Formats: sequence, structure tokens, C-alpha cells
Amino acid sequence: MNVLMSTTRLAFIAIIVTSSISIAAQTAASAPKPNSIAISLKMKEQQVPVGQSPWAILSVKNLTDESMEIHNYTYRVYVEGDKGEPPTTLVQRQMTGRFKPGDVPLRMDENALWSIAPGRSDEHSFQLTYLYDLSEPGEYSVYAEVMDPYSHKLLRTNTVQFKVQAPKVQAPK
Repeated sequence: MNVLMSTTRLAFIAIIVTSSISIAAQTAASAPKPNSIAISLKMKEQQVPVGQSPWAILSVKNLTDESMEIHNYTYRVYVEGDKGEPPTTLVQRQMTGRFKPGDVPLRMDENALWSIAPGRSDEHSFQLTYLYDLSEPGEYSVYAEVMDPYSHKLLRTNTVQFKVQAPKVQAPK
């Protein structure tokens, strides 16, 4: 009986040790990676006349000690207006995978990317009319989501406001 009890104790201890190692490994493997970038968004101008394109400026700071590349397919831009999301262009529909019937996909062999040195920031400017039909006057908000190159998490920028203004009508003299 003594041998049986010793064997049972040994087996029990082995199970506890193995379980502890397994739990520790799972915890270490599932620990979230820190973000490798810090992102923000701003507008070149807060007010733009109808017919002109608002420019958004995406700022990305490399928080690592290695160079990194940001590709044009690793970020998305979203615009909302008074009436919800404005009509999207084919470029935006392709970037988001939200095609309309009859859309013909664009060539995808043009891959814009920019490199950011360790600890440095870089900015990428883009026209919002390349992505959305902003021909209607109104107040809009915009934000971007960027895929963190290391953690592969989608990070969201701040939301910024801008206004598309109707032309001013001259009073008759």
C-alpha cells in the first residue's frame, strides 16, 4: 500500500507540475504584444469649398528600435457625414472589400509604402475625394485604422472634423 500511495503522490505531483508549465506557457504566449507604432490624424484645412478635396494627414511614430515599413494596404480611412457614410469611390470599395455589383477591381500592383526609422515619426497625406464623394456641403468626421506591423492589431486614430462649404452666393447690388 505504501508503494501504491507513493506512486499516486508522484503521479499527482507530475500532473500539477505539467499543468503549471502548460498554463504558464499559454499565459506567456497569449500576453499581448505592445504597440510598435503611435498614430494620429489631422486635417490640412478644417474648411474646404465644394469641388476641392480635403487632405488628411496620417502621422505614424515608430516606437521600436528597428526600421519599419507601412504599406498602403495596412491602413483604412473612414468618413462620416450628416447623413452617414458618403458614397465611396471604387478605390475605397476595393480597399475595404465592399464592392458594388458591376465594379471591376483595380490593378493592385502599385504598392505604396514608406519606411520609418527607429524612434522617428513620418506623415502620409492623402486626398479624401480619392476615397469618398464629398461633393455635398456639410460637416464630416474622419478617422483611420492602421495595422500595427508587429502586434498585427488594428489601431484607431483620433477622429477629426472638417467642413465642405457650399459656394457663397453674392447678393445682387
